[in-house]
Amino acid sequence: MPSELPASALYSSPALGRLWKKVHQACSPFLHRPAVRRLYQRPTSVLRKTLAGPYSLIALGCAEGTKEALLLQGMPKPAFLLTADTNLSLARRAARHLPARKKAFRNIDLSRPFPAFQFPTATARIFTLFGVLPNLEPVPLLRRIARLMKSDDWLLFSANLAPGKSGFAGARKVLSQYNNLPTRRWLEASVRRYRPKLPPGGLEFGVHPDPREKTLARIEARWIAHPKTWIIFSSRRPTMAQVESWIRIAHLKKTARFLEPRGEEGLWLVGPAPSRSPPSHPD
Repeated sequence: MPSELPASALYSSPALGRLWKKVHQACSPFLHRPAVRRLYQRPTSVLRKTLAGPYSLIALGCAEGTKEALLLQGMPKPAFLLTADTNLSLARRAARHLPARKKAFRNIDLSRPFPAFQFPTATARIFTLFGVLPNLEPVPLLRRIARLMKSDDWLLFSANLAPGKSGFAGARKVLSQYNNLPTRRWLEASVRRYRPKLPPGGLEFGVHPDPREKTLARIEARWIAHPKTWIIFSSRRPTMAQVESWIRIAHLKKTARFLEPRGEEGLWLVGPAPSRSPPSHPD
């Protein structure tokens, strides 16, 4: 199995954050397809019905907060906002951009146990996790969030999906969203910055089975430097059924699901499952 760089290596400096933004601007279906942007406005009607009073919004992996801004257009202003991202400059920018009565921002590595968060005790909390799940181990991350949640909290998360019935065939249909010049520039800059320094080589993109879930398709960018190989970037493209199995394993309960017309992206609104011993699954 090739070695895998930590996801945080792709966003560890302001320069890499700027390169990621260029990728987003050039390649993101969110920016180029109105139906995907509308997806992030659709949960507001459900959320407004469930909120009995003030609430806090915790935007995990928020980048610049663009998707959170669409959600908040149809919501009351949060009493408290926390923006959290691996790249602190992006989290700061999101906090400036998003509306709230009180704001904070901080650096967070979502691949590791969460630091202590402090929130106003009188508010319900909505956690958002947009654009993150494809690049990190999904079940451990969802379980870490579930452990933070109280009975009246919500998690709204997105997943990039493999369209159609076959995860691997569906992932190959969207490979060009990854194998392109802006993405190559971003990933090659990450390789140059990474320490210990990797040997000279080249990037190759392909669809591979996920190491922990062999039926799950994962798009990978691999740095090939014979005889060694490193996985620089990976993006899981689950089927809808696979996402909902993660929800159950993480001891969460689905309240609503929202899909864009091509079936390439979805949103799930979930809350804590009724109290019982969670299914055994390794973190």
